[in-house]
Amino acid sequence: MPEEENMFRISVCYGHPVDPAAFDAHYTQTHIPLTLQIPGLAGFTTGRPRSLVPNQDAPYHLVASLSFSSAHELKAALKSPEMAAASADVANFATGGVTLFSTDETDHRRPG
Repeated sequence: MPEEENMFRISVCYGHPVDPAAFDAHYTQTHIPLTLQIPGLAGFTTGRPRSLVPNQDAPYHLVASLSFSSAHELKAALKSPEMAAASADVANFATGGVTLFSTDETDHRRPG
């Protein structure tokens, strides 16, 4: 039986902004550098959702995933000044709103 691996993740789902180009520029130039300073960050990815339903838009403009190797690392990051700075920056560009949640994930894939 494969050994399961846990990861602790924050998902940030950004609604469709009023000005997508301005969102993208701010996110790339300002928000990504702020996010990369968060202590304990084990992984950081972004993706552009695409709907799998014909003639239906995806519900979000961008989804970001911040991963941490332990619950302790996640909790420490949430209390950090770097996380506070990144969180405060969201109001500067996320005109379409934002949905945040965390998950404790288990990787069930077989090694190899």
